[in-house]
Amino acid sequence: MKRHFFTLPILLAWPMVCGAEEQRQAWIELSEVEGLVQIEVFSHLEEGMSGKYTLEVVKEGPSGRSVNKQGGNVPSSDGTAVGPLSISRVSVEPTATLQVTLNVTDASGLTYQDTKSVAGD
Repeated sequence: MKRHFFTLPILLAWPMVCGAEEQRQAWIELSEVEGLVQIEVFSHLEEGMSGKYTLEVVKEGPSGRSVNKQGGNVPSSDGTAVGPLSISRVSVEPTATLQVTLNVTDASGLTYQDTKSVAGD
């Protein structure tokens, strides 16, 4: 069985400028697990703050385009990072690309975003 290993060129896109001392409120972690791209999502909201998240995964390749959307609640924060809120695994063929976008909206209406891209090798 031929195994494909993926290079994970990661492109970050933040909706606001973050200083070196500011921490992320929402982020995606990508890894290769058993020949698949594993997607984990995390959040770190202010203490006492809850919210909602949406995750969109768009895969494009020679067979076409697929879009997977999911969402859920972010529990009230105790001041520490929460997660993973979701774990997904997706195959990425050698000529396919994957774009993953996470949005976390806290109870006050502030939205934090992270986007990462992967190209199959």
